Amino acid sequence: MRTRSMRIGLFAIVVIVLSFLFNQYFVHFSGDRKSSPEEALPTDHDYIWIEGPQTDTVHRYFFLADGNYFGTGIVTKNLTGWSSGGGVFSEIPNPLNENEIKSAHSDNQILFGLINPKGNIEVNINGKAATLIELSTVSEEMLNLYGIKGYKIWFIDLSLIEDKDHFKIRIINEQDDILNELSI
Repeated sequence: MRTRSMRIGLFAIVVIVLSFLFNQYFVHFSGDRKSSPEEALPTDHDYIWIEGPQTDTVHRYFFLADGNYFGTGIVTKNLTGWSSGGGVFSEIPNPLNENEIKSAHSDNQILFGLINPKGNIEVNINGKAATLIELSTVSEEMLNLYGIKGYKIWFIDLSLIEDKDHFKIRIINEQDDILNELSI
């Protein structure tokens, strides 16, 4: 009786170890096998890629696409190279007034959007300052085509925010005046 329960226990341990090894194989050896993050970026639409935050194994890019869309995507590195990851997109909001936020988007890792800043402002989410990215790598022709000349991308890592269910997004000037506010 004791050897039977030992065999069942040993079988269960072997199954768990094999499952773990199988999972590790797909995490570390599957993917697109691209040699650089830029090669792993999707090419199924007319994208304009804008570099975002990067680590050794994850690069985030923001993009403009097809004359009307704005979003973000990531590429990840494993033992075989770089692979395209998930992302989100939406239509570019109608022309934004200066220092106004009409919408925010999330891929469950970051919260991001567009702003047409005037002066020295801060985009503040639940009391934490967002990072602003200039669109300096995008040609003037493309900025005009998309109607976003003078805009910046703002984003914040959701791990920095305690309340991930409700967001109070504020535009604050140098005098700590609230210029615009959006609650989600």
